[in-house]
Amino acid sequence: MYSLQWLKIELKIFSNRKIQILLRELDGDTYFRVWIQLLIIAVECNRNGKLVIGNNKPMTIENFSKIMGKAKKKIEKIIQKFLELNMLIVEDGAYKIKNWDKYQSIEKYEKYQMGVPYAGKYKESKRQS
Repeated sequence: MYSLQWLKIELKIFSNRKIQILLRELDGDTYFRVWIQLLIIAVECNRNGKLVIGNNKPMTIENFSKIMGKAKKKIEKIIQKFLELNMLIVEDGAYKIKNWDKYQSIEKYEKYQMGVPYAGKYKESKRQS
């Protein structure tokens, strides 16, 4: 597992049909904010998109409600919409961001990490030239 301190979001996020559907909901901005918060929670959980607390204890609607400061009914409605749009799935009793690995691609992060020391050496050699 990796302890990432960043979240990758496509520049074309507002062209995404599912995001467009969310934004057209009553309180669409809230739907979008909750989605971004779920992505950030998934990064913090560091379980390949699975939303858990501690040792794999699935997060609940009540947990999300407390974390996000929204009414439980509101969060329940929003989570249901994410499930309908297939943005979230339930795996082993826990909510999970669908296609997490596809969008957060650890392989690219690893390549980036490998390139960082090389880039530093390259810059240093240029300065010495």
